[in-house]
Amino acid sequence: MNPTDANPDETPIINAEALFGDREALELHQLQTLEWMVTPARKRGPSDTSDEATPHVPLPESWILTRGIDRYPWQDECIAKWLDSKGKGTVKVVTGGGKTLLALSIAERVQNVLDHELRLVIVVPTIVLMHQWHDALVEHGNLPTTAIGRLGGGYDDDLDDNQRVLIAVLTSASKQLPKLVRKAKVGQHLMLIADECHRTGAKEMAEIFNTERSWSLGLSATPEREEDEDYDNSPTGKALGPIIFEFNLADAIREGLVPKFTINHFGLHMTTEERSRYEALSRSITDSMSKLRGMRDEHSDGDFFNWVRGVASRNKGELGGIAIRFIADSSKRRELLTHMRARSEAAEKLIQKEFAFNPDARIILFHESIEEVGQLFLRLRALGYPVIAEHSDLPNALREKGLEHFRKGRAKIIVSARSLIEGFNVPAVDVGIIVASSGSVRQRIQSLGRMLRRHRGPSGEEKTSCIHVLYAANSSEENLYGKVDWNETTGVDRNRYFLWNIVDEPLTKDGPPKTPLPTETQIDPDTLKPGDKYPGQYEGMELSCDTRRNVRDAGERYALDTGALADAVLAVKGSSGRFRITPKRHFVLVRVSIGEDWETVFVTKLNEPLRFADSKMIAGSSAADAVLWQTSAITGDPYPFGGLPALESDLRFKLKSGGMIAKKIRGGELYARSATRAKDPEKGADAERLIAAIRTLQSASRKIGKFELNEALHVFYREGGQLFFITALNKGLEFPTDPTNTPEPQP
Repeated sequence: MNPTDANPDETPIINAEALFGDREALELHQLQTLEWMVTPARKRGPSDTSDEATPHVPLPESWILTRGIDRYPWQDECIAKWLDSKGKGTVKVVTGGGKTLLALSIAERVQNVLDHELRLVIVVPTIVLMHQWHDALVEHGNLPTTAIGRLGGGYDDDLDDNQRVLIAVLTSASKQLPKLVRKAKVGQHLMLIADECHRTGAKEMAEIFNTERSWSLGLSATPEREEDEDYDNSPTGKALGPIIFEFNLADAIREGLVPKFTINHFGLHMTTEERSRYEALSRSITDSMSKLRGMRDEHSDGDFFNWVRGVASRNKGELGGIAIRFIADSSKRRELLTHMRARSEAAEKLIQKEFAFNPDARIILFHESIEEVGQLFLRLRALGYPVIAEHSDLPNALREKGLEHFRKGRAKIIVSARSLIEGFNVPAVDVGIIVASSGSVRQRIQSLGRMLRRHRGPSGEEKTSCIHVLYAANSSEENLYGKVDWNETTGVDRNRYFLWNIVDEPLTKDGPPKTPLPTETQIDPDTLKPGDKYPGQYEGMELSCDTRRNVRDAGERYALDTGALADAVLAVKGSSGRFRITPKRHFVLVRVSIGEDWETVFVTKLNEPLRFADSKMIAGSSAADAVLWQTSAITGDPYPFGGLPALESDLRFKLKSGGMIAKKIRGGELYARSATRAKDPEKGADAERLIAAIRTLQSASRKIGKFELNEALHVFYREGGQLFFITALNKGLEFPTDPTNTPEPQP
């Protein structure tokens, strides 16, 4: 057969073991993998997503979703906390700790006790996980398969009368789920489970949270996104609920849910050529970062790296060019580290050593790059090892057959990309080698969890696991060790550290290449003074302070009464901009530039958390109440109706042509028309009345830049976290539709 004519997605995987022995069956699988690797223009995806027609089976009155499984005490405790949290919350569970059973137990309780009409939607990041949840529901539940639908990966089920469960892949759910729920009119009966909920943080994926529902549950080993340390106040945390329970790797060890294990961390040396390229890229990255931080506007939204990506995508002017260079150099440096030569050489030597000690060892290799997975597979196969490749680009039938070979012992090595981190149930292994991983704490923890499964040898003895972690010594990869205490995360005295040049035996080190800074609870507040270097981590909720002493969070909410806080930030930072408040002790921290480096500086300690203008400042107030209030109000009075809906939230006063009212739009600005230019003379008069009121305030030394207009037609501004009245309009403001219009001359 000509490989270029083959389509592995359409070619059935032969039941080789029925025709050959184990060795031949594995060799055939390896050859099919090689055929796939050399087949151009292959179709990648599920080999078959069709189900045979299944007759309708009546729904049971009460659901059983955990048949044959016993819960652990921690799971019962967690269920109680979720119920106490009024059916909303996120659970942080180590990979392999039992989050699927936990979620199904909660759904079972909701259907049997709270709502017999329950509709259950489970959102997962991958097609593989969709099938895994489906299999768990079929195996352990009493629902007929006709009641369990799927969305994504070739399936397009919905929530009709017969289907009570829908398992949806995140990309499909973000586009269709809110509409499907509205169409079925089942929102009041719906429970949403977001598995690996950290994946929902991206803006386009967060559309799933527009789904009407009564209950929410988030699941993840590490729900916090790397750039969003304060999960409870993140968009995902607000949508699903805060972290209500944590069961980490150390807890799993204490409860006996994972075996005893050792982690060996090997710092590998680059070649002379690799080191030279790395240093050049690092110098360019540092230079670009310094320039970008200096050019970033105080009003820029989001974290630094998201902002840089946005600037690069617009590619305008000098700033755009620097952003593009920064992203390109960062990508090149990451690729250089991922592909450094010492990784594959070290992995090969570790495998040799493990098989010399235990010829029956089961080994998994994790790598960041699918390309490198293929190269390692070829290299190990050429050396005669019983190895399979596993990654998300392979056809599902080939992937399933490969894992079956591993489970049955025909294959003893899996070389995997990130697919096994959030995908297949991994069989128990003796040795794991993290050949390369990203700088993500989450990915490292999930890789560990995938490899730590309790298992026993042929004679019944419990076996231990050994994990080898490879990283580039004296590189940015060492920063990962400064983000988390690995002894605390994995269990004390289970980590050993080495430097290894591959040629000689590894040299033992006393500890990790970096250690994390203390957390806020490890620091004595009495030792801190405003302006001092802060000895701990730069952690907590990110906020921004403007020159008018207003403070707002990433969700654009304004904090109340922030004058003193803003003054303290401005005094220490020397400018407006971003700062953080730690979640427990409420330390206020800023980052300041010290030459080419950045230093965390202590500002002050708040006595209580910030309050935000989320609701009306006067209980039960309405636009009619505000209109009645204005009869005795004068310009500059404190304004108590901040909770009324806004008509315009970003109006600005410009000094052009004697004074203009402007609002920003995509592509430029629009200017409010005056009485002589407005089609509606009353709106033109309103514009002139507003300009006069602003001039009155400015004559009293109040600087008015940005202001807002609400549904009561009241104009007000913010200063120091408080609202102040400017004036009331009769009909509003009139703006032209052309964004290129220029300021109109005033009479």
